[in-house]
Amino acid sequence: MENTTPQLELIQPHLELFSAIADEVRLKILMILDGTEFTVNELKEILDIHQSNASRHLAKLSACGLLKDRREGTKAFYGLSDDLYMSESILQMIRKTYSHLIDKDIIQSKIEEKLVERRNNYSRKFHKLDETGGSLKAQISLFSKLMIPFEHAIDIGCGEGGDLSLMLANQCRKVSAIDVQPEVIQKLKKILAEKGITNTYPIQADMAHIPLPNECADLVLMSQVLHHASSPWEALKEAIRLLKPQGTLALLDLAQHNEEELRETHGHIWLGFDQKRIEFLLKDLPCKIIAAEVIPSEENQHKKIPAICFIVKKND
Repeated sequence: MENTTPQLELIQPHLELFSAIADEVRLKILMILDGTEFTVNELKEILDIHQSNASRHLAKLSACGLLKDRREGTKAFYGLSDDLYMSESILQMIRKTYSHLIDKDIIQSKIEEKLVERRNNYSRKFHKLDETGGSLKAQISLFSKLMIPFEHAIDIGCGEGGDLSLMLANQCRKVSAIDVQPEVIQKLKKILAEKGITNTYPIQADMAHIPLPNECADLVLMSQVLHHASSPWEALKEAIRLLKPQGTLALLDLAQHNEEELRETHGHIWLGFDQKRIEFLLKDLPCKIIAAEVIPSEENQHKKIPAICFIVKKND
């Protein structure tokens, strides 16, 4: 007889939990942190409350196992805990309750403003073959898995120079090159005009909100970009949305590391990813992992970080 016992969730309902999430401010904090990390100072500005109040609310939520935090110098960044993400019934109840708040759209607007402000404080670097972890060895390993022609490829986070978009232009009928920085898009347009390349279309857009239709591409490439995402899950969800059934997502990023200075020097939000984290982010999306590989950096390359490569297929 089949065992129909439901899987035990990591966070179980109890009195302190309901007390924590019944407060409207704490409910808003949970949803602000749903997929994105923020500091106490950023939270108090979004919610227009005193910093001591924000800290008090964070402490109560943390005591119930709903939050995790990490240190970055003197700052503490807060996000939802993995236990909460894996407790689907509790998380869905929180999200549904939040959806009924009348000021949720105002809060979302403030979140977007704060993320734009954060992004503008960094000098982002997307030089694909020069960036730490962006080794030529890793690029070759990725492309060795993609040596078939594609109808429409999307390069998310094409970066200055659009190196991979230009490579794809020789292999694909059409390439959409996406980058959030307007100066990057303008420079790529100039390069394309100089080279006489007419099948590549630069588009300025955030990786989580790309103005292209559902199921329009048979290849989506995300190389050295996911660690810049405010919400990696939202970025991966958008990539899968763009794929046709049986389309391919090729993901290349930094393996998990501890080089904190890359947040300041390169604008990194996440310090790379391990294989289990990527698997967790993809588990509820309509896709399956075909291959995963950690690619060591070349010898004699100082401060190079290993890369992690995933090949993912969208379901039928």
